[in-house]
Amino acid sequence: MSEHAGKNPVEAIRRDDIGEALFPVIARGDQSFWIQHVDIGTADFPYIEPLLKESFADWREQNSSSFSGSGAEWFLFSHEGEAAAGDPGLIGRLQSESEHAAWLSLARRESVLVPAGRHEGLYMSKRATLAVPVFTRSGGEIFAVLGCVVPEEEAEGMLRAVEMGAAHFRTCFYQRLEYSFIHDTLYTRHARSTALNGDSALFRMVRRLYDKFNVDGVLEELLRIVLVLHPSARCELLMTQDYQSSNPQLKVALLDQRKADICMTAFMRGSVEVEQVPTPEYPHRIEAALPLAGHQGIYGVFRFELDLPPERLDTRLLGMVSDTAGKAFENAKLYEQSNLLIRELLLINELTKRLNQNLHLSDVFSFAIQELMGIFRADFCCILGDNPAEHRFDVMACSLSELEGSSFSRDYGFGGIVLRTQEPLIISDYLESSVPSRFMELSEARSMIAAPLISNGKTMGAVLLAQREHHYFSYENFKLLQMLSTHIGLAVANATLHAELQRIANRDTLTGLHVRRHLDERIHNHQLEGSKGSLLVIDIDRFKQVNDTYGHQIGDSILQQVSAIMRNSIRMTDVSARWGGEELAVYFPETTLEEALIVAERIRSLVEQETRPSVTVSCGVAEWSAEDTTISVESLFYRADMALYQAKHSGRNRIRTAVAE
Repeated sequence: MSEHAGKNPVEAIRRDDIGEALFPVIARGDQSFWIQHVDIGTADFPYIEPLLKESFADWREQNSSSFSGSGAEWFLFSHEGEAAAGDPGLIGRLQSESEHAAWLSLARRESVLVPAGRHEGLYMSKRATLAVPVFTRSGGEIFAVLGCVVPEEEAEGMLRAVEMGAAHFRTCFYQRLEYSFIHDTLYTRHARSTALNGDSALFRMVRRLYDKFNVDGVLEELLRIVLVLHPSARCELLMTQDYQSSNPQLKVALLDQRKADICMTAFMRGSVEVEQVPTPEYPHRIEAALPLAGHQGIYGVFRFELDLPPERLDTRLLGMVSDTAGKAFENAKLYEQSNLLIRELLLINELTKRLNQNLHLSDVFSFAIQELMGIFRADFCCILGDNPAEHRFDVMACSLSELEGSSFSRDYGFGGIVLRTQEPLIISDYLESSVPSRFMELSEARSMIAAPLISNGKTMGAVLLAQREHHYFSYENFKLLQMLSTHIGLAVANATLHAELQRIANRDTLTGLHVRRHLDERIHNHQLEGSKGSLLVIDIDRFKQVNDTYGHQIGDSILQQVSAIMRNSIRMTDVSARWGGEELAVYFPETTLEEALIVAERIRSLVEQETRPSVTVSCGVAEWSAEDTTISVESLFYRADMALYQAKHSGRNRIRTAVAE
């Protein structure tokens, strides 16, 4: 992006004024040239306040649904920093501040965000102000500033939404301005002569086209106008991008840019083209092509056939209709895109906030799958975890239970492609693809979009969305998934880091066993849910003598050796811990005293045989059951400790059990 575009984000929407033609240039002799170049200058600024108010009202009405849940309060200031529109109470609070975003935006000629901490009033001290300057088409002069006041917690990420809102307000303003010029011009001409009924009709057509704020409405109105002028016309719309129409009268197809015909000529020249195509049955048949040209480019061609002598076809009127329809189509497209971007920003903000509230990986995966399937209305979703060290990827979570826990080679399927290339992927029809995919086969899906989960430049995995219908996902879906996957990747990284920190906090660094706090929590939780359990407490005999004789490094080695024997002697469900100093402990869930004694004897015997230098251990074992009068972690440890005391004082290298309560 150029320096000019970076400083003036609203002006960057259209930059023909600095010599960069972003769309086909309309010749000065064209009937609609003056509409395209209508603008205001600094001399007009004192007289545009009513137009600013009307444009702001139009903008508020069109965006009533987009900002309804954001908590934003909107205002409009003139080029002199005076309030032009907005809630009077809000304007009064702003004007009582020593500085706010609107004044700073005027002074700096750029977008501004003033955080809550820089405001003085009680109401404003908890709110941030954002403002974006709005520039004229040709002169690049600021004629208004659009801004809003938002709660402090919603300010992050809102500036882009305000900039898009300012771009849309600028469109509303110039739409009003063009409407006023067209209205005044046509009204004057009509007053001069009643022979100009055609232009009056054109004005009504233009007004109806500009009254439409959605693409479907503009195209349907264009079709209606052509059919009013020529009821027997057979119409077809050729678009440069995918577009689906719900109107059965309107046949929509992609414009074939390799085909040299009247439609391609109209597209390249940006002008109405008429060609005679006589047949024996219809000697006066003609074909006409109307380009849908806006400020930023040509979006398609409206083609129709009719049986009419060429001299009876009013090409001037069709040219005006075509040009107006192109501008109205572009306005509607920009309006839809701005609404989409606003919704995407709000969605990303909400999704990120809710993702970061979950610090467990399983919760992050479950929430991500649920939200993504809802956002894209997809039938299936799958999240993969990358494991480059073992050259495979794992299915971390999936809406298909058959795939959960599965692992595949990094060379396999669409997941492998995304992980290897670190690029998103879209599949319109799986039946036309040669890449094998267990996910697509089990789901019997036809369409798929996928994106990598990346954090700090490292690929952590991928997310795949599938739908049974072919050609289901749009390019907008594809771009949105790319944005969302970035935030999901960050949430996964945070949850992974949290899990690693928890693991480190719950482990003894010397022995690798759990710390006593973790053991206490596990016993307490099991006593709430289980029916019985046993606790083994182990003490290394004469450990101080080992340290004094061999040194503390050998003492540490003994602790590690005994801990390794413990870990290798118990089940995955058992919990081993360093209780303190040379004392170790193992908790056996749902295990009787007799079963725990067998494990204790195995540990005692192996320690005596395998440690170097050889040491022995004394053990105390206690159990609890649901029938006990007192069930607590403290009582269980106390009884196991008393049993250990008996073992130490009856000769060491032996096991004693606690007396039952």
